[in-house]
Amino acid sequence: MASFQYQARDSSGATHRGVMEALSESDAARKLKSGKLFPVSIKAATSHRKRRIPEEHIIRFFFDLSDLIAAGLPLDRTLSLISSNQTHKRFQRVVQELFESVQAGNDLSGAMSHYRDVFGALSDHMIRAGEASGTLGPILKRLAQYLEQRRIFRQAMLSAMIYPAILLSTSTVSVVILLVYVIPRFAQIFHELNQAVPLLTQIMIDTGLWLREYGWGIPLVAVAAVIAGKYLLRRPGARGALDKLLFRFPLSRYLILYSEMTRFCRTLGTMIESGVPLLRALTLGQGLILNGSLRESMNPLHQEIKAGRSMSNFFRSQGAFPARMGTILRISEEQGNLGAGLLSLSDYFEKELQRTLQRIMTMAEPMVILFTGGFIGLIVMSMFSAIFGINNIKF
Repeated sequence: MASFQYQARDSSGATHRGVMEALSESDAARKLKSGKLFPVSIKAATSHRKRRIPEEHIIRFFFDLSDLIAAGLPLDRTLSLISSNQTHKRFQRVVQELFESVQAGNDLSGAMSHYRDVFGALSDHMIRAGEASGTLGPILKRLAQYLEQRRIFRQAMLSAMIYPAILLSTSTVSVVILLVYVIPRFAQIFHELNQAVPLLTQIMIDTGLWLREYGWGIPLVAVAAVIAGKYLLRRPGARGALDKLLFRFPLSRYLILYSEMTRFCRTLGTMIESGVPLLRALTLGQGLILNGSLRESMNPLHQEIKAGRSMSNFFRSQGAFPARMGTILRISEEQGNLGAGLLSLSDYFEKELQRTLQRIMTMAEPMVILFTGGFIGLIVMSMFSAIFGINNIKF
């Protein structure tokens, strides 16, 4: 589908402006007429370059918006106050444009539909549900809490990988320095003494000389490999093959499953709790799944729900998902609280992902130390074996 900007009038003559998704201009006109609006102009929405706004500003915006609406302030006054307090100039312009759009008669969801690159599709659906149900303030707060939890989750994952990455980088630099700068000095000494060196020492000397002469090409090869990898991953066949391969190995399988289900359950649960219809929330939640193999296994879920079957039966029939998921969902469905059950599952998967990552990092640290220590020890042994092998110096 494409996005279309429209201007239409209702039966009373009031003007409505906004952005909608449709297959074509005629399809957009048909949708407007079905909503008892008479189109005045319809044109393809102009595409903007993605505006990069730090996530903390967006989270604070939703918290402030929720608090001020809960305090009884009108929406346009709320946006005006938030805009005047913004420190990020680009985001201040966005909020100011939201204020102007709301003042012109648009609702908040219609104004924000122009900025999906900033706020995301999830915000759009939740705010529309809040406006329809008259609970915009609480839903904005729930949206802010969701974004805050997502940010904390990402930061936790990043923090878990920082120390092993620093350790590996430091170890690699130490080994390169030994091979490029230290070993050639020993080689010069043996050359001046006309002394033959053992095979292991010669291998180390040759490696160091090769790195000194051609080591500059390694970063170029790495960059070329990254670019080629990104190009291949844009091709559906290559990306699909990689996703299936990663989902077959136990370790990567659990990491993918836990991370994808954390995002899926939290998004779906938050939207259901906010009053978004299940099928619409499910479409967005499935669209957030990045692994193609897992996404394909969940494709029948939408049709199952549309046919009137329960979500818990689907997940219990799929061996790719933990049995706990089907059990929790069944209990939540029986209690009429599916959203809370999904949020509970998102917390469970997040904890499992953190626990799995912590185990991997705990194993990775000594492995890096042992590997680096062993390689450095091999270098030192090669040098000492050459030194101790000096028995007949030719002058």
